[in-house]
Amino acid sequence: MRKWTSTSVVINSATEEMVKSALKDGWNFEVLTEGEHLCEESIDFDEIMENIHAVDGILEIHIHKVGEKSDWCNVILHNGDPDCEISDCTADGYIDKWTERTDFGQKPWNDGFVHLEDGVGGVFTSRKIK
Repeated sequence: MRKWTSTSVVINSATEEMVKSALKDGWNFEVLTEGEHLCEESIDFDEIMENIHAVDGILEIHIHKVGEKSDWCNVILHNGDPDCEISDCTADGYIDKWTERTDFGQKPWNDGFVHLEDGVGGVFTSRKIK
């Protein structure tokens, strides 16, 4: 398997940043498309990212950690905006808390930005405080 080449260059990939964070925090990954497993119980960043980018469509991601409630989200990479990549995650789960804390991997929390709910499925946007 080849080493994953980062897509987090100018605008961070929310999915890539979430995978890095969850792996660091001890979660393993399942990646599915249309009910078919692309990888299961993976802790290999390169394998996870390769499988996420192997599909041009909606992916389902499940994460698991001993002693924690499993979590999931859908990933839609072809929209191009970090706050649209991760959708339909479990309310108040690891992924939901991560998206709020990091503004979808774009900035650390309390970073001089005000975070506003846009009223569409809990997606957040930001604007710089002057």
